[in-house]
Amino acid sequence: MTKMLMERVGDTDLRVTRRFNAPPQAVYDAHVQEEKVKQWMLGPEGWTMPHCQVDARPGGAFSYTWANEDGESFTIRGTFLDFDPPHRIVHEETMEMGDQTPPMSRVTTDFAADAGGTLMTMVISYDSPEAREAAVASGMEEGMAFSYDNLDRLVSG
Repeated sequence: MTKMLMERVGDTDLRVTRRFNAPPQAVYDAHVQEEKVKQWMLGPEGWTMPHCQVDARPGGAFSYTWANEDGESFTIRGTFLDFDPPHRIVHEETMEMGDQTPPMSRVTTDFAADAGGTLMTMVISYDSPEAREAAVASGMEEGMAFSYDNLDRLVSG
């Protein structure tokens, strides 16, 4: 299994890379098909996704809510901006955090054929260095890594 790599780029971006043992179309589809999103985007351990809505078209909205047994929950909402199946998805998103909800971030996810699998490269652009650091401090790296391990199992099955 390939490990996810998250790195800071410049003052406001994060770059996330992960290799999957499946072709780009399978990895792309798992990002835009609601039933597949519900199966893999669950991390970290102990969290569930009680709400998932995906309208995968330019201008379409998405909303994901995660919850744990302790009654904690959070939601990410956004809008899809552009698609180039199975190579690229561009969207805007924000994590709802009550009074501390950050501004929208722009996310560009590329899927490239790589040695019989797919190399996914995601660039998340924040409005400020502080917004990026707040996102990193939220535990997003652990949750994303857990979910991408689930995704690899789903698409390479």
